[in-house]
Amino acid sequence: MEIKLGILSFSDGRERVHKDLLPYIEETETKIVNILKELNIHCIKGKEVIHSNESAVSTAKELTKDDIDGVILNIPVFAFPNFVLTALNFIDKPLLIYSPPNGKLPGLGGLLATANALNRMGINCDRLWGDMEEEKTKRKLIIFAKSAFTKNRLKGQTFGLIGGRSIGIATGTVNSEDWYTKFGIDIEHIDQLEIIRRAGSISEKTVENAFNWLSKNVGKIYYDGDKLTEETLKYQIRCYYATKEIIKEYKLDFAGVKCHYELSEYYVTQCLSACFLNDPYDWDGSKEPFVLACEADAEGALTMQILKLITGLPVLFMDIRHYDRDEGIFIFSNCGAQASWYSAREENPIENAKNIDLFPLIPKYAGKGAHIRYVAKGGEMTLARLSKEPNGYKMLITKAIFKDLPIDKTNETCSAWPHAYAQIDVDPYDFIEVLNSNHIHGVYGNYIEELRKFCEMTGIKSLVV
Repeated sequence: MEIKLGILSFSDGRERVHKDLLPYIEETETKIVNILKELNIHCIKGKEVIHSNESAVSTAKELTKDDIDGVILNIPVFAFPNFVLTALNFIDKPLLIYSPPNGKLPGLGGLLATANALNRMGINCDRLWGDMEEEKTKRKLIIFAKSAFTKNRLKGQTFGLIGGRSIGIATGTVNSEDWYTKFGIDIEHIDQLEIIRRAGSISEKTVENAFNWLSKNVGKIYYDGDKLTEETLKYQIRCYYATKEIIKEYKLDFAGVKCHYELSEYYVTQCLSACFLNDPYDWDGSKEPFVLACEADAEGALTMQILKLITGLPVLFMDIRHYDRDEGIFIFSNCGAQASWYSAREENPIENAKNIDLFPLIPKYAGKGAHIRYVAKGGEMTLARLSKEPNGYKMLITKAIFKDLPIDKTNETCSAWPHAYAQIDVDPYDFIEVLNSNHIHGVYGNYIEELRKFCEMTGIKSLVV
């Protein structure tokens, strides 16, 4: 999905002064356009440099015809702030005011005067003063662009709540009015029976193709003749395709599935679906990762969708399992499903698949099927978790380093499940005190500032630890 930013340039309201300033304003606008192209951000310029209320109205109205994610207000001179206010009557998008350093013109004063006018009206805006060629300036542009894109693209999305609340976890019963008001997201309730009903109609050829790919490419399948057999694995594959049908028919943008206990007790767990839907591939080839959260964790799914939109990467769904005091690491281990891409983070799916094993369901679940086991590859990670509190939403954000540890260490917790071993530079007791969920989510790389900016844009409290 392409990020689109609009550019509105502003000038002095006196015609003769405007004409003198116009070449410099247009030169600055061109620099912005060129930098955005370099950053692979599509930009749409206003039809003219705004120098009156009349031009503010017509130019802003024209710009809104495009589905822009945010707007850069180009103010390299002392532009009249009222023109900006007039234009923003027709634009409800994240805003960034930009002015280049130039001692011969009062652009910085124009930036500050405009920011003051916006703040007095209760309109939030970012301020950017600096040379467009500087890396610091580019970085701020990227942070603004990705955050604005995420905020805008969440609007109008549909979350599929498949099955409802799981094992009493409160986040399976989110308030749909809250999501409409804060994020613009609709919640579609779908019964888990739909997965079972559709599973029986998946063609044998489709199932065999997936089964053969798994048999050939994963590390090992630990068949036990009871819970994990060829037939139970094939039934999980059927459930995967059934879920894809539901996603397509209901036009879902992300989803959560209950699983426990109707499916995990009497049919098969949805581990295979939660793994490969979140992946950027499956046995049919490359695809866009689709966020599917376990245990109908809606706030977890929304956290994952935000991370996906900001980064374009697959996102991990993890349980906080344990803290190893001797090693100084948190152990994250979901009940059988995390995107397999994190086993090696390779572009070639087969390189990732060979690092995962399929294990029979643990005795805790009376149903059938496979858990997916691996240890997430080491590296820098950004972890986040959105949660609802009495005063609104809060997002916990932190940086972690995943450690490369041997697969045998999973024997200390649950050797049938996927694991991530995270070193977090915070006292574990303090972390436990502020984390308001049993689930946490992560992506590879450092996106702390993008998440912080997204929270600021959407009126969410962010807590970076």
